[in-house]
Amino acid sequence: MAIVKANPIRDIDRDSVHILPLACLPLETAGLKRTRMVKNSRLESAIEMFDDDKSGSGQISLNSLHKIFSKIEGNDIQILEKLSELYSYDVFCLRIQLRNLGIQVDDEDNLRLSKAKQNELSEYMKQFTQRLILEIYGNDDDQVKSYNDVMGLFQNPDVALAMSKLKMMANRLGIEIDGVPAFLEDYGDIYLSVAYYRQCMDMVQPSIQDFEYSVKEIISHPQLKQDFELVALCDRLLNKVHRLNTVASERFAVFSQSTDEMWEDINAESFLDFKTLVEANHTAIGGILCKLLVKMGSWSEKFSMRNTSSPVKRAEFIRTEMRQGL
Repeated sequence: MAIVKANPIRDIDRDSVHILPLACLPLETAGLKRTRMVKNSRLESAIEMFDDDKSGSGQISLNSLHKIFSKIEGNDIQILEKLSELYSYDVFCLRIQLRNLGIQVDDEDNLRLSKAKQNELSEYMKQFTQRLILEIYGNDDDQVKSYNDVMGLFQNPDVALAMSKLKMMANRLGIEIDGVPAFLEDYGDIYLSVAYYRQCMDMVQPSIQDFEYSVKEIISHPQLKQDFELVALCDRLLNKVHRLNTVASERFAVFSQSTDEMWEDINAESFLDFKTLVEANHTAIGGILCKLLVKMGSWSEKFSMRNTSSPVKRAEFIRTEMRQGL
């Protein structure tokens, strides 16, 4: 049985939509900082005391914390109760929600994706970073071909060249040259959030397709289709999953359209408008993807292959587990 360590925060925790490592929060009960709050397969918030490949996940409800921690601070309980009501624990949602709740984190870096995840998202980021390069420098600039080239201008030994490139960017954006670093940081971070959610969206699609296949198999099964309550439940859950998936897709379509509109007349103000739009959607899209990833993840974990279990077993899982939280 492996106890979750307080530090450092694991990459898998900080990169997840459904895991909140409590080590980053200002909790007074020391033992709590070695645990995690998770959204379980029923989409309930629970405290995970341990996580082990063999033993599984040892979870307890907030109401049962006093059985483990005899001297738990009242303020800690209030913080945990507030956090349990959040729909997603991804870092982009947490930045907004913790600020709204007045909860200070011990280290702001704990609300950033791991370096490994950022590297993993580089392919998703290309379309956004290349757009920035193209709009400002065009195709014919041999000195600036990638986002790293732009960032490298700040350490470029050719000071005159670097200054001319940075001035070009500042003029194109309508900002002072000393405002370029802050713009680049904001630009990179806001599109990193879009890339992160886009990857989450792509990851869950195979499980959704498998779930749809199973539902259709169940409602056409000679015996199961006679269970009208089961058929109605399957239809409701599949429709719910489809609606969540559609809403998420529509948000990405809005982001894409807004990006095009922003670059029609790019300046600091139009980017701020876009940034505000994306951040206003963090909580909603994070919550949607958390639901889909947790629910479809539990489905895929139980039924890793389509033909490894009978429709009856799948129907029972839908009846007892999949319906919870949806």
